[in-house]
Amino acid sequence: MVDISSAVSRGLTAGVSRGRSVAHAARRQLPALADTGSDEEHLSAAIEWLFRSQDATGGGGSAATYNLLLGWEPPYPETTGYVIPTLYAYADDNPESEAFDRATAMAKWLLSVQRADGSFPEGTGERGDPNVFNTGQAVFGLVEAYRRTGEEAYADAVRAACDWAVVAQDDDGAWRRYDYEGEVHAYATRVAWALLEGASVLDDRAETYRNAAKRNLEWALERRRPNGWFENAAFVAGDDPDLHTIAYTIRGLLEGGVRLDDDAMIDAARGSADVLLELQRRTGSLSGTYDANWDGTWYRCLTGNAQMGLVWLRLYELTGEAEYARAARTAAEFLKRHQSLGGPDPVRGAIPGSYPHVGGYLYLRYPNWATKFFADLLAGLADASPPEATGGGQEAPETTATKWKAAITGETVTDDAPLRVCLLFDGEGTERWVADAIETMLAETNAEISLVVINEDAGLLGSGNVKRGVKYPAYAAYWIASALRPRRSASERYDDSVHISEITGVDDVEWIRTYPTNVSGLWNELPEEVVSEIGARSDVVFRRGFGLVRGSLLSATEHGVLSYHHGDPRAYRGGPAGFWEYMRDEETAGTIVQSLTDDLDAGVVRSYRDVDIADCDTLDEIRRALYGGSTGQLAEAIEAVQDEDREPMVVDDLGPVYHPPDLGELAAYARKRYR
Repeated sequence: MVDISSAVSRGLTAGVSRGRSVAHAARRQLPALADTGSDEEHLSAAIEWLFRSQDATGGGGSAATYNLLLGWEPPYPETTGYVIPTLYAYADDNPESEAFDRATAMAKWLLSVQRADGSFPEGTGERGDPNVFNTGQAVFGLVEAYRRTGEEAYADAVRAACDWAVVAQDDDGAWRRYDYEGEVHAYATRVAWALLEGASVLDDRAETYRNAAKRNLEWALERRRPNGWFENAAFVAGDDPDLHTIAYTIRGLLEGGVRLDDDAMIDAARGSADVLLELQRRTGSLSGTYDANWDGTWYRCLTGNAQMGLVWLRLYELTGEAEYARAARTAAEFLKRHQSLGGPDPVRGAIPGSYPHVGGYLYLRYPNWATKFFADLLAGLADASPPEATGGGQEAPETTATKWKAAITGETVTDDAPLRVCLLFDGEGTERWVADAIETMLAETNAEISLVVINEDAGLLGSGNVKRGVKYPAYAAYWIASALRPRRSASERYDDSVHISEITGVDDVEWIRTYPTNVSGLWNELPEEVVSEIGARSDVVFRRGFGLVRGSLLSATEHGVLSYHHGDPRAYRGGPAGFWEYMRDEETAGTIVQSLTDDLDAGVVRSYRDVDIADCDTLDEIRRALYGGSTGQLAEAIEAVQDEDREPMVVDDLGPVYHPPDLGELAAYARKRYR
């Protein structure tokens, strides 16, 4: 009777936990609500979740997934194998943690489930038919356990597993027996990589294992098409491969090439990784699957994004090229928005299989391998030395902007060193008045656009908008309603959306996509990998994105960060632009371009204008006057920062900071507008 009661109690507890986890996961489907923190916080949360995945199985192997509907799954020999090196590596930097002991416990569990023939079972649990891929992944953990403990039992297990894999291999290097669905898979390059790991600790078998690995990797090279896509990379023949298995294939080929000192393998892996890097540049986070033309699907495979981050980070280590470090950082920041630092134990710190949760890869589940690869990525970024930006020391070339300026002014441009301007945007669009300001700057100054940085965490549901909406719900509702209201006129307006590729002088410039990091409230910093590139390739930054920015970006360039504020900082800091001037019946307002500091609207003023708003009867008319009348100020500010003899305007007596109106203040606005 006691046992039945205890079982019922455990069942009820598990049910309540699943219910809370489902509710929490549903709320976190909006990435803008994510509680992003430092890399260290996210890494710690990931490791703690891996600990809980072990506890859920009784302390041996790591549970394959947490299923939002069914709870924890049984332990998975395959992925437990490569979780082990992650925990040992974490223990190196955190010796006070349980990571070393837990990794060793996982390795001992692997010894207990190894089959008599040396193989490891397919699927989850402790029993099953032999599987070559699972066996290869178990080898990673056994090799690392042997290195860390020196216990011969692990070396013996590595020998048995690798010997079995060699015997199971076909003459052409592929594995057709004992693999998933009885099919051949290009992603078995990770088995070849595992054999090379075995060779590194077993001298007497090294040549045999290296030869077997080389045969498989050469076979995989034959599966690679000229565009970098791999045949046989999907789990099931005929399906489009998941990003997860594509990344498996590339990483195995890359690591195999490095260990075999084979340039053809390294170049092939790098070429495929470069295709995905370009896709990240063009479309943002990577898709869930890719067909033979590299066309993706509607959802994101979070596991694969973490894996590709690791591939790019490895290429950065091998080449020193900063674009790989930036791509890895972008992947990490994307994933941080899908890992919760709070919530119930089963989901706190874990990475889902897909975004959204109902995506095609491991839907409604948190696989332990997604969290493992994410942890590896964060740890790798911490260990990587700061990248040297590719633009350092290069002379600014003559660009489209220079030619365009000469064409419309009739002047011969002779300045060999134009001022290099980096533009910060939220997404790929901006307002018409901003486009006009940039084109005016290019026409009237010696400025060139050297770099464009795109905030991927932007748009209606971006973090900045959502956080402002949560903090100021009444104004958010008003803003959305205003945006949805039909325009009365078909003529061009100052706030019309313009795609940045349509701005002359910007269309042929390199773009970098990234996410804010170290987000605190409405304040953002940019990743150091991106700040380094901005500093090397730019003399000044123009901010029209990323919200309130602070940190190293402000001092990365010679002339800092320029930003508009449509208000006189001596009277109206904060915003919304023109709203409080309208409510107080002001006859004039100010517009400035300032050099940003860590304080809100408190920087050195590079350009100031008084705007007559006495005849403006509506808020929209005031904003039209403020925005439309300020397009020339960016050019003025650019000239001001270059003129060492010009005394900047320093505001010693700053005015109060205004915030978006609450419901009562909006009601007062509505009454005033109606009258």
